Amino acid sequence: MSANAPALGGPGHQEADLGELGRALAAGEASAAAGPGGVTSDLSLDEVLLLHSVGLEPVQVVFGIGCVSILNGVWVWGTGTVTDAHDAFQRAFSTAKESIRQQVHAAGAVGVVGVDVDVHLSPHRSEVVVTGTAVRSCTDEEGRNHFKVKYRSPFLCDLSARDFAVLSSAGWYPLDLAAGVSYVHAPRRGLGASIGQSVQNVELTNYTEALYDAREAAMEEMQAQISTFGGTGLVDAKIVDRPVPFAHHVVEFMVYGTSIRMLAEDHIHPELAVVLPVDDRVRTFEAASLRKS
Repeated sequence: MSANAPALGGPGHQEADLGELGRALAAGEASAAAGPGGVTSDLSLDEVLLLHSVGLEPVQVVFGIGCVSILNGVWVWGTGTVTDAHDAFQRAFSTAKESIRQQVHAAGAVGVVGVDVDVHLSPHRSEVVVTGTAVRSCTDEEGRNHFKVKYRSPFLCDLSARDFAVLSSAGWYPLDLAAGVSYVHAPRRGLGASIGQSVQNVELTNYTEALYDAREAAMEEMQAQISTFGGTGLVDAKIVDRPVPFAHHVVEFMVYGTSIRMLAEDHIHPELAVVLPVDDRVRTFEAASLRKS
C-alpha cells in the first residue's frame, strides 16, 4: 500500500453529491462495471454518499465462510487451554477471510467495509461467517481514481461506512481484521469449597482465574496479529467472554476488531458538524463536513 494517503479536500476526496451519484447510476456506469447483476450493498444512502466523499463507491455484497471440525473429547473436564478449539476457530476465521478476499479480487474492489463476523461454536465444529460490502475507487470521466491509497491485498474492516469516512479523513486507514480467542478449563473446586459456596455468596475464584488466563492469551494473540498486518492499533473491538454453553467448565474469551495504520504524513483533525435531529436521539454529521474548508 502507498504510504501517502490523500489529504482531506485534495483530489482523493470529493464532497458527496447526490446528483452526481444519480447521473452515474442512470448512465449505467456502475452496473456496467459491477457486471450483469449491477451494484449491491447493505449500506444506507447516507453511507454511500459518505463513501463517495472519500473517493470510494460500493460494488457488491460479499461473504466468506470457514467451517473446521473439532476433535471428540476435547470438552471433557481437564486443565489448561482447549488447544484444538482455539486452532479450529483461527483456521475457520482465516478461511472465511480468504474466501471473501477472493470475491473482492473478482469484483475489482479494494476492500470491504461494514464486515459482520458471525461465529458459531458447537461441540464438533467451529464456524465463522463474514459478510460485508466490497468497495472500489471512484473514477472520473478521464479515468482517474479518487482513492489514492494502494493496498497490496484488499483491506477488511468491521467499521461502518460512516466510521471509515471519519477514520480516513483523519489520515488513518484499515488494514485487516485481527482476532484472538482462548478456551480455558476452570479448575475443579474441592469438596469443602463446593459445600461452602452453596450456602453463601462468595467469589468463584476458579472461574475468575480461568477468565483472566483466557483474556490474557486472546489479547496477546490479537496484538501479535496487529503487528503481523503492519498495524499500529485496533479500533471497534468486539469482546465475548462467557462459559461455553455446552461445556460450562470451559471459559471462552474472544476479541476481534479492525487493525489500522496512519498512512498520511500527519494526523488530520477533521471538523465534523454535529447534527441533533428533533425526531431521533442518534447523533450524526453531515457528509459535506468532511470537506476541508
